[in-house]
Amino acid sequence: MTHCPLCHALYAQEDVKLVAQKEGVKLYHSACGSCGHGLLAYLLETHGGISSLGLVTDASGADALRLAQAKNIGSDECIQAHRLLTEHSRDLCRQWLDISGKLA
Repeated sequence: MTHCPLCHALYAQEDVKLVAQKEGVKLYHSACGSCGHGLLAYLLETHGGISSLGLVTDASGADALRLAQAKNIGSDECIQAHRLLTEHSRDLCRQWLDISGKLA
């Protein structure tokens, strides 16, 4: 987590912020001073070493903090979203195509 995965510029130390941590897991947000992209990085510390997962994002540090503090989504909500998308996907696609001007 020393450089931007997109433009390869080095992060300034003040651009890397610890957003959340608990029980061996840390979430960091980095903002690239060169290209403006953000990076969310999860670091998992175990007895066997450190694992990491990075996600390039347009989320700001404030967005990352808000998301880290948000309530978890439950299985009922996931099922409801799946059903909604399944039942209304045709209408949703039509709206997207109409907005983009591809549906005439």
